[in-house]
Amino acid sequence: MVLPRIFEYSIEERLELLKVASGLLPADLVIVNADLVSVTTGEILENVGVVIKGKRIVRVAKPRELKKYIGKNTLVLDADSSYLIPGFIDPHIHIESSLLTPRNFAKLALRHGTTTVVADPHEIANVLGVEGIKLFIEETRDLPLKVLVDAPSCVPATNPAYGLESSNKTIGSDEIRKLAELEGVIGLGEVMDFLGVIRGEYSVLEKIEIARCYNLRINGHAPMLRGERLDAYISAGIYSDHETMDVSEALEKMRKGMHVFIREGSAWRDLDRLVKILIDEKISTRYCSFASDDLSVLDLYEKGHMDRIVNYAVEHGVDPIKAIQLATLNPATWLHLEEHIGVIAPGRLADIMFTKNINYISPHTVIANGEIIYFKGEFKRDFAKYRYPEKALKTVNISRSLGEYDIVPRIEGGQTEVYVNVIEVVPGSVLTRRRVERLSVCKGRIQPDIDRDIVYVSVIERHRGIGSIGKGFIKGLGFRAGALAQTIAHDTHNLVVAGYRASDMVLAVNRIIELQGGIVVVDRGEVLAEVPLRYAGLMSTEEPEIVYQQYKDLVETIKKKYGALFEQFFMTLSLISLPVIPEIRLTDRGLVDVANAKIIRLVVDSSQ
Repeated sequence: MVLPRIFEYSIEERLELLKVASGLLPADLVIVNADLVSVTTGEILENVGVVIKGKRIVRVAKPRELKKYIGKNTLVLDADSSYLIPGFIDPHIHIESSLLTPRNFAKLALRHGTTTVVADPHEIANVLGVEGIKLFIEETRDLPLKVLVDAPSCVPATNPAYGLESSNKTIGSDEIRKLAELEGVIGLGEVMDFLGVIRGEYSVLEKIEIARCYNLRINGHAPMLRGERLDAYISAGIYSDHETMDVSEALEKMRKGMHVFIREGSAWRDLDRLVKILIDEKISTRYCSFASDDLSVLDLYEKGHMDRIVNYAVEHGVDPIKAIQLATLNPATWLHLEEHIGVIAPGRLADIMFTKNINYISPHTVIANGEIIYFKGEFKRDFAKYRYPEKALKTVNISRSLGEYDIVPRIEGGQTEVYVNVIEVVPGSVLTRRRVERLSVCKGRIQPDIDRDIVYVSVIERHRGIGSIGKGFIKGLGFRAGALAQTIAHDTHNLVVAGYRASDMVLAVNRIIELQGGIVVVDRGEVLAEVPLRYAGLMSTEEPEIVYQQYKDLVETIKKKYGALFEQFFMTLSLISLPVIPEIRLTDRGLVDVANAKIIRLVVDSSQ
């Protein structure tokens, strides 16, 4: 593991800190008149000052001790009785899901007090491979937000030998070894192929062993794994999970030594179900941290990042200091970086946010690495533009024009109705259910049923133009426009389109091709709203304010016109092709029975 240079701690720097602590050198920055949240002891230290030299904290001192650290060039910052909280840490996030580039994501995250994130860039890795990961890392190098990276473990998400999907890139053991040597790579990304782990497949276990040899943190993805299957998964060397959705599952994982990331993203929200653990005084929360996983630009812009999760936890009765610990000290400890981040204490990086209210955190000033980034509502740091290679901006490669015949299910034989395997979803949940539904047939085309909320869904291979298309039906999406198409379809990110009107689906797909990636909503032959996402078909290169407005316009158009919450079905649809989360999914190869890792038929016998 090679940490970014900002974590380096030379003898010269240590000597300088020692001299400042002894009063032999003046500090660069002294914060006065502050109430400090001590996450190590669970206390609030009233009316203290913080002494900073360069990028690190030297002392937390009483007011009468501060004078000797102030020289003619020392900046004295009056906290005006604000609370000082360590910079927030998100231990598991896919930045691509915000639709923002890392640089533009950083602008919003820093504003909300986040100073460190651990990003798993397996979205861009599935589209652009190792080169995409290197681009991602390169863009983050000079950011005040510390972006640590997990080397994606499952690109593609499933073993290609299963034949479940057509992926563009593969990251095998050799690639993991090369990525592990890159500056900033701190972990192995979520090991989603839990079946491969439990079966003891060598290719999966080899990646885990390489990560262990490089001292990387190994991240899990273990939805609904319990008992002996969970024990087998942990025994492979995987010690965290962010897919835990009920209290008993969380307690089992914690008792078995797993660090549980309580996820509160935009669509996948688990805090409501797990908050009892945080309120029960008999249960230690040492092995819990908050994480956002997938967060939309809308929530990031309007509600915040980790501050949003902490505030939500406090609203649900969690003690404010405990909630703060789950976003600071706990993730720092999981990462083995508590000597650098997660605590306001001597020797640590000066990552500090100021808030007037500890019961509802609203950062008004943010310091990262000793630098004032955000001060009383204004940015004090410029972010240089980043140039993206043309190859990364042209990733939608569909070899032929598509018509209605290509993207909706048909059947031969003259039947007037058939029984069909349907994917049932619950917006806001990552899980799906297999349902057998009776649908009518007209001129060989199996019909959707809008009254039962059953619409078409198709997944189109978009990387190499091989022409494979999976067709099916989805129930419970709550989508009422003619079509929704997007190039965000975890994790291979083929093109997914859903709707009840085939002609609108075709129009939406063609518009996506023209944009070279994005989200498009069509109804009755009209493009109602769109968000162009040229960078790998996943992110916009526009400024965050522009992306936010485009996305908000799309959300409000759908809500006003159809009374629907767009974000829930957009995020739900984005996971419809991920064949590692139970129970049934659709890829460009067809319907997938996740538990058994096999393709199943769309049309079934009526007796099933």
